[in-house]
Amino acid sequence: MKGGFVPDCYTLTFVEVAKLEFYMSLFPKRSGRRQTEWGGQKTLCGYDVWYADISPFIDDLEVIENAKILVDAFYPQNMRTFFGGHYYCFITREYLLNLLLYYYESKKCFPVGNICIVDNWVWRVDAYPTIEGSMISRFWKFLKRRDSFNPGHWMTIPALEDAKKNASLKISSAK
Repeated sequence: MKGGFVPDCYTLTFVEVAKLEFYMSLFPKRSGRRQTEWGGQKTLCGYDVWYADISPFIDDLEVIENAKILVDAFYPQNMRTFFGGHYYCFITREYLLNLLLYYYESKKCFPVGNICIVDNWVWRVDAYPTIEGSMISRFWKFLKRRDSFNPGHWMTIPALEDAKKNASLKISSAK
């Protein structure tokens, strides 16, 4: 770097920007993080692989893949880039993946049925690592009583067998 000048997309040529995009990933693999490869997108320089962070202490790759199949079934990846739609969709899917994995860690199965994602919950729920897995704790948040409520975002989690069957049908119809 000379004279404190930091080049950006406005000072670089198209080739330089394309090379820069090759090194920048939307959801990169980060050392020291528990992650799973999950989707990606085409770029000018090839394919950008996305990595989802995993918080629960689950090392069983089959369980992680099954959780990803479930999320793919009830909340598929949106690739529209309008206002960052692909980004917000992925971080929502990453949140749902971790939610399913925390459930699996405590119940040894996946949930089936309706789930609602809300923006303001009265509990703060934290997870702390232990030898046996995660310890979940709940604390009240001090929130002012609301005059109105938001409807939340409702989704239906299918049974794992149904999600796998639908995934295999999509793969076979794509061939």
